[in-house]
Amino acid sequence: MIKRSITYFDLPGPENTDEVLELVKKRAEEAGIRIVVLASTRGDTAKKAIETLNGNKLIIVGIGREKFSVDIMKTAQEKRFPVIFSRETDYHYTEEMKTAFRRFGQGMKVSVEDVVIASRREVLKEDVDVISLAGTSRGADTAIIIKSAKDFSSVKIREIICMPR
Repeated sequence: MIKRSITYFDLPGPENTDEVLELVKKRAEEAGIRIVVLASTRGDTAKKAIETLNGNKLIIVGIGREKFSVDIMKTAQEKRFPVIFSRETDYHYTEEMKTAFRRFGQGMKVSVEDVVIASRREVLKEDVDVISLAGTSRGADTAIIIKSAKDFSSVKIREIICMPR
């Protein structure tokens, strides 16, 4: 048996981002996880993650290139962190599955989605424990340990590190 604590935020939102990154850094060190998948639409969360999560490989998943910061893209590429975009990836996320994960919050839905996108784009191997983080609208408020897969029915959420209540 394993006992772990989960951090629950009173409210979702970007004000939780710094705490999420610290929790992810700590849990990654404890679990020996070196890959972190993160959602970043504009690059703001990616910038904070690059600064905070040194020593980890980051896989950054945005929505589209037109919204993502060119400067953050350049910084990520210099560090050899892949930046990929959901609009450029072929995948199918059923409404029923989106709804099921969204019941835990928007950040949970996106955390799972981004791992599948990264696996389908082959910047992330299948069947590997990684940490995935995302948020509600902007910033990060959810982080999970998840076993990667190329399809939604095969992913396994192993731990919840934090999420909004």
